[in-house]
Amino acid sequence: MSKLLTNQISNYNDNGPVEVKDGVNIPTGKPLQVAGTNGTSGQYLTSTGSSIAWSTFPNIPAAQVQSDWNASGTLAAILNKPTLATVATSGSYNDLTNKPTIPAAQIQSDWSQSNSVALDFIKNKPTIPAVQVQSNWNENDSNLLSFIQNKPTLFSGAYADLTGKPTLFSGSWNDLTNKPTLFSGAYADLTGKPTLVTALNDLSDVDTSGLSNNKILKYNGSSWVIADDASGGGGADGNTTYSQAVVSDSSNVKLRLTGSDSTDDDILITAGTNISISNVSTEGFTLSSTASSGASVTTSDSAPGSPNDGDLWWKSDEGRLKVYYQDTDSSQWVDASPPASSGPRYKGTAAFTNFGTNPQGTWTGAGITATYGAISNPSGYGSFQFTFTMAHNYGDTDSYLILAQGHFNNDSTAGRGTPLVVNMEKVNGTTFIGTVSDPDSGSNIDDAKFDLFVFDA
Repeated sequence: MSKLLTNQISNYNDNGPVEVKDGVNIPTGKPLQVAGTNGTSGQYLTSTGSSIAWSTFPNIPAAQVQSDWNASGTLAAILNKPTLATVATSGSYNDLTNKPTIPAAQIQSDWSQSNSVALDFIKNKPTIPAVQVQSNWNENDSNLLSFIQNKPTLFSGAYADLTGKPTLFSGSWNDLTNKPTLFSGAYADLTGKPTLVTALNDLSDVDTSGLSNNKILKYNGSSWVIADDASGGGGADGNTTYSQAVVSDSSNVKLRLTGSDSTDDDILITAGTNISISNVSTEGFTLSSTASSGASVTTSDSAPGSPNDGDLWWKSDEGRLKVYYQDTDSSQWVDASPPASSGPRYKGTAAFTNFGTNPQGTWTGAGITATYGAISNPSGYGSFQFTFTMAHNYGDTDSYLILAQGHFNNDSTAGRGTPLVVNMEKVNGTTFIGTVSDPDSGSNIDDAKFDLFVFDA
């Protein structure tokens, strides 16, 4: 047996634990300390993972028993038990408190029971009226059940019995208010009508100078002039006397001119829609309208809607009377008066003066008003313009043709210069601008002009 007296043993070689090969004997009465602390009775050593520590066993309670409702003072006793009513354990109706009073046994009610004390007596029975009958609107006896009280007075259905009814229009033109003044249909009552040609010599292309008996009008290529009658030669008609007659031709008629040589010239007159020809004789015939009503007359810039054959329309912006004509396969408005002209609607001359010093412009022509203005460089020899405002409105759908014929400009020193260039531009239906340029920008330009023609295409 060997003894080692020391208070600390350490492995200084590798700082590792010290191995006790033969065990450790702790003498009686000597404590075993862990981390400087003695354990208490009943404790045991457990590993903490990095060291050891004292641990205490858990306190285990006594064995459990079943609860007993009637037990007391033992583990089987139930604490805080509620106080139960007797009926809770007896289940008897007699053990109930505050029981209701149950009435005697019930019996069937009897409608005929009149004794109000009897249990089968029915209280507050309603009074049932007598057997009902159908009501009769025509019943006049107020004592009968079929009589209807407080019947309303029904409307008779007659317009005369209506109250508050409006005053109806009589249908007479004379009863209308604010009615327009209608066109009489007479040409003399038209406003803005043109001056008609009443004499042959008033035509612009006819010259009757030298007119005498047996003279004729002859076209010379530009106008009609007085000339000698060359009858008898060159295939000319030698007839000098004609007789007139009317000849029936089925439902139509012919106007016949019979010459002195017994030759006939016929003009066929055909009855149109809603027109009949009657009373045909050698002296004449009768034209009658079969239409249900007369033609209407409208005064407006725009064509009236839903026209009928024969209706008249005074196109106020043009000063023309048109008639609605319906043939076998088409209908359209055609000019009635004044006669359509193949010439220009408007014509006139725009003139420029004093370009070099004080440029001025003038316009000569009916139906158009014109204003003059310089586009650029008015004191030099650049471009100038006229603004033309026409009485007729050429809308987007109207067809028209404008011709501007520029003249040679006049050079104050060199005589006649190059022709002017005129461009026309439409601004709107009534306004056109004419721009004039001098192509050679010559010097000393004095005066110039151009003619304007406006045609309805």
